[in-house]
Amino acid sequence: MAGTFLGKYDTTSANNTATGTNSVSVAEGMLPSNINNAFRSVMADIRQHYNTAEWIEYGDGAGAYTPTYASSTSFTIDGVNVTAVYHAGRRVKVVASTPGTIYGTVSSTSFSTNTTVNVTWDSGSLSSEAITSVHIGVLAKTNNSIPTGVIATANIVDDAITVAKMAVNSIDSDQYVDGSIDLAHMSVNSIDSDQYVDASIDAEHLAADIITGAKIADDAIDSEHITDGSIDTAHIAADQITNAKIADDQIDSEHYVDGSIDLAHLSADSVNGTKIVDDAIDSEHYTDGSIDTAHIADAQITLAKLASNSVNSSKIVDDSIVNADINSSAAIDSSKIHDGTISNTEFGYLNGVSSAIQTQIDTKAATSYVNDAVAGLRTRIIAECASTANVTISSAIEAGDTIDGVTLVAGDRVLLKDQSTASENGLYTAVSSGSASRDTQFDSIEELSGQMIVVNQGTVNDNKIFLCTTDTDATLESTSITYTVITPSNTGTVTSVGVADSGAGEFTVGSSPITSSGNITLAINSIADTKLGTIGTANKVSLTALNIDGGSDIGADLTTSDLIIVDDGAGGTNRKAALSRMITLVQANIDDPTALAIALG
Repeated sequence: MAGTFLGKYDTTSANNTATGTNSVSVAEGMLPSNINNAFRSVMADIRQHYNTAEWIEYGDGAGAYTPTYASSTSFTIDGVNVTAVYHAGRRVKVVASTPGTIYGTVSSTSFSTNTTVNVTWDSGSLSSEAITSVHIGVLAKTNNSIPTGVIATANIVDDAITVAKMAVNSIDSDQYVDGSIDLAHMSVNSIDSDQYVDASIDAEHLAADIITGAKIADDAIDSEHITDGSIDTAHIAADQITNAKIADDQIDSEHYVDGSIDLAHLSADSVNGTKIVDDAIDSEHYTDGSIDTAHIADAQITLAKLASNSVNSSKIVDDSIVNADINSSAAIDSSKIHDGTISNTEFGYLNGVSSAIQTQIDTKAATSYVNDAVAGLRTRIIAECASTANVTISSAIEAGDTIDGVTLVAGDRVLLKDQSTASENGLYTAVSSGSASRDTQFDSIEELSGQMIVVNQGTVNDNKIFLCTTDTDATLESTSITYTVITPSNTGTVTSVGVADSGAGEFTVGSSPITSSGNITLAINSIADTKLGTIGTANKVSLTALNIDGGSDIGADLTTSDLIIVDDGAGGTNRKAALSRMITLVQANIDDPTALAIALG
């Protein structure tokens, strides 16, 4: 809600419950002490009003009101129709935070739920924010209180009275200052002959080209009226200039019509060299055969002057044709060079030769062996690692990246063989950062095709060998580049294998052959008895593997010195022991020796 000072007061007395300035309560039952404060507050409101008496905070005409921003040039008085008060032409003052206090003139108003006031501001504009207060000028544009006849000249600002402010037929001769009416103030066709004084129109009063033939009396123009040189061809009738009218020696070249002088007008031998224009004599003016050597200046016969096939060997001075005279497209046949024994094809072999041919042949012979040897060596290349899946070339071959478990270092050679776009496969060089490029030693199909790459490290590809199977007629970055792993293998069939120590026949191999994918089966027939005596190393024969034949009796009673084999602990070492040790063991673990003796008989 808005309202300041008297602008807060309602036209209904009962609605006024507080003063404007200090908001002193004047409601029913107000404290006696508030009466004094209320009078003082009302007096302050009246004083504030008179400080700006030319502006009234009308609001909606009844106490507090709600002005609302509508646009930069309009606002609303909410919930009431006050279009008659905020009429077009009335001055307004609006106070808000951003623009401060701005002034303008109401351009139009309308009502629909709220009164919308459109304003043409003197300067500034409204912002979308709360409006503090809205004031209208004391004087309305219509039905104002200004009495007639009180506005004197002193009250009117210079240049303030425009045509729109003056009534029709309100200006007569009394209002004009002497000499103040000029052409700009006169309407068209307002002066006629009655207004002119006889003989008052002289040359200064006539506009240019205003006197036509109709205004000139017959025979009124004589020589004194004609300006020298003003009579031109257009003013002279046909055939009016006779010889009598032409002074002697007055006809020169500019008076002749082009082409009008013919032979009849020329005297004999009157046309000499000075009379002929440069470049005016062409072939039609020459008599046939009249141009001889004496008439032709030196060096004037050019190629364009020679007829086709008109120059033969008899016209050419001996030895006068030099290299500069031969056109680059002359296509001189080889038969015309030296003795004609070298053909055109053989001459073609010399195209592109930039130095002595023999020197190039000698140099080539010296380097061919080395080039051929290097070409053979380059079929085996070492790569630090190889891909196992597609690799992002622009960001995944940088120092610190990992391929197949190998952490890359800038400069490492990397084999890409699994790219989604197979034409990207090949050898690349790891970079510090950014996008990697092909290894400069292997950046053409010729350098990649048929090459073997040995992978130095990797979880999957460690020490594997890959062969580039792409043909040499492929196109780099367009044709798929493929690699195949190479697995070294033996081929053929082995029908038997002999395993021997000191003599054949101790071990033999069964009938199963050895193949690249088969198994070797050894059939052990026998172990010579002589070999059993030589097993001297412990644990070579497991106790569980012994099968001792007990078919023959020892042939004598056991004695305490006879030996038996015992396991020295579960799964331990097999050792020998005398029977006396067993007797000692038994005796140590029997409580009743007599019973043992009875049991043993």
